[in-house]
Amino acid sequence: MTSTIEITAESEGVRIILFDRPERLNALNYECVSELHDALDEVAADDSCTVIVLTGAGRGFCAGLDLKDFGTPPAIGTHRHRHSGISGQAFLSNLAQHIHDTPQVVIAAINGPAYGGGLALACACDLRIAGESATMASAFIRTGLTGTDVASRTSCRA
Repeated sequence: MTSTIEITAESEGVRIILFDRPERLNALNYECVSELHDALDEVAADDSCTVIVLTGAGRGFCAGLDLKDFGTPPAIGTHRHRHSGISGQAFLSNLAQHIHDTPQVVIAAINGPAYGGGLALACACDLRIAGESATMASAFIRTGLTGTDVASRTSCRA
């Protein structure tokens, strides 16, 4: 099984968390959600890290939920962020709060499409830097899954 999230050390104090599903424009599935929770935990525990850059491999930041194959959430108790009382949707939407709770400054480097849940994750970051290729859309209402995907209603900070 290949990893959907990579962590690299860019320089002293800076870690890059990379969505690594370029063939799907880094769309989220439950494997990616699990690995992103794990990556945030790992980097948050690194006292030498002061800045996290969240970005996507290839030509996209994160195209939101992978509507062709979003998989299934981990069984309750098999992942530290999926415990009793946390639905599959909450496991996904809690990523925004998890980014808020991370002690480092989190920068979204938006290098292409940031749609739906991808836009919500970018909004949850402390800063957003958009490249010329960046496009953004809150298109999740059109999927019929939810009106506020990945807690986007509360993700954007002033």
